[in-house]
Amino acid sequence: MSPEDVLQVAVTAYWHEGPEVSVNAICQRAGISKPSLYRDFGGEDGLTLAALESYAGMIQSQLQGLFSSELSFAGKLEALIAFTSEDPRNEHGCLFVKMRAARLDLGPKTQAKVAEIEAATLEIYTRFFRDSREKGEWPGSITPDFAAQYLHAQIGLAMSQRALGTEPAVVRKLMECALSVLTLSS
Repeated sequence: MSPEDVLQVAVTAYWHEGPEVSVNAICQRAGISKPSLYRDFGGEDGLTLAALESYAGMIQSQLQGLFSSELSFAGKLEALIAFTSEDPRNEHGCLFVKMRAARLDLGPKTQAKVAEIEAATLEIYTRFFRDSREKGEWPGSITPDFAAQYLHAQIGLAMSQRALGTEPAVVRKLMECALSVLTLSS
């Protein structure tokens, strides 16, 4: 099995089961030896880092596409609600959210990548709120930075609910309620 194939096995395992999945389990599923995995990825930290980078590339490009689209402020929030609550790819939650929650158990390279992804994601959200305010679409009375932190927390909660098996319709209602405060003018 190629390193790319092993990486996809690892991404799926970590995403579906969480970062506590053992290297031995991943090796068994991939049909490779532990020394092969260590040779290709440099150890468990290298494997979790590669898995997170692979996953983050996919998710961040989706977020960037959503927030740079021509949709209105309300349209972007609706698309985000639909993505977090109804997208079948999120049935197992979010690998980044799971790794962020377990960051103290991860290796130093993966911890640094979690922090980097979080900062980049918060910048995307902050820019969204700043741009929406400048266009007159967002009446929010809080700062774009605070709104970004709030949105980030709500998405994390929604993804955690999805991972726990909460019905998508319930997650949608929770997100609609949580994000409704972002449209208040005072």
